[in-house]
Amino acid sequence: MCKNKNKYTIKQFREEYPDDNACLDKIFKLTHGDMTECPKCGCTKSFVRVKTRRCYQCRSCYHQIYPTASTIFHKTTTPLTYWFFAIFLFTISKNGLSACELQRHLGVTYKTAFRMLRQIRILINNDERIMSGVIELDEAYIGGKNKNRHKDKKVKNSQGRAYIDKSPVFGILERSEEGTSRVIAYTVPDVKSQTLKPLVYDKVELGSAIMTDEWNSYTGLNKDYEHGICFHGKGNYVSGENNDIYTNGLENFWSNVKRGINGSYIHVSRRYLHLYMKEFVFRYNNRDKSEMFNELINCLAS
Repeated sequence: MCKNKNKYTIKQFREEYPDDNACLDKIFKLTHGDMTECPKCGCTKSFVRVKTRRCYQCRSCYHQIYPTASTIFHKTTTPLTYWFFAIFLFTISKNGLSACELQRHLGVTYKTAFRMLRQIRILINNDERIMSGVIELDEAYIGGKNKNRHKDKKVKNSQGRAYIDKSPVFGILERSEEGTSRVIAYTVPDVKSQTLKPLVYDKVELGSAIMTDEWNSYTGLNKDYEHGICFHGKGNYVSGENNDIYTNGLENFWSNVKRGINGSYIHVSRRYLHLYMKEFVFRYNNRDKSEMFNELINCLAS
């Protein structure tokens, strides 16, 4: 029987966040920490909650602090309990949470549900530290299959790496012996060498071992890295003396991305694709965390 990795349940969620006050207290702690004194008068007494507004007030000089200011909750009229429940649903969904599904859960308009999910994706703060060790590089193309389009909507010359009707994305994966590999992914205007190489040099430590397919944009990386190549065009997906030259880790990540888009979101516009990539990177990098909800809420602190 499969263990439930996400141990944060709806019962715990309701106990911690029963109303808007509990949600606001959490936001205040994350955005202002354990505030020991008033920034205006220096009073060391704790701030008191103003019941009629989403703010806290100094007991001495009455200086007010609005915890939701400059956050994804700024000026929202939607109850904070709705926001927190949306974040909970967002983190427990396996392949993504669509705006239509959130609309049904909360009873809000589609426009409100779409905006809430967009703000939640903006909140995500992924780990983009410099990568080292064994690294996989690969590009993918997000968009519908040409064969599934109606005859008058088919796009000519769109096979293979052509991205006339698709959006190219680029991924970098850092392997880990413990099985907790980490990935970074970007939307890119194209997959040319002058576009991909600066991202590699910016995010991968010089001297690392990088694994790629035979795409010519990776040519020349062997000057600064140990470059291993597997020739997908020849049916070669694993090579090397120790069978360590492959990009299967990133291929797995791309399959998760495409399953999520095809299964939950159906269609993603190029305008918002970078936010969806942030979401899938967050899901992948936190796949073994027992409380993904708190991982996302804690992004408010940064």
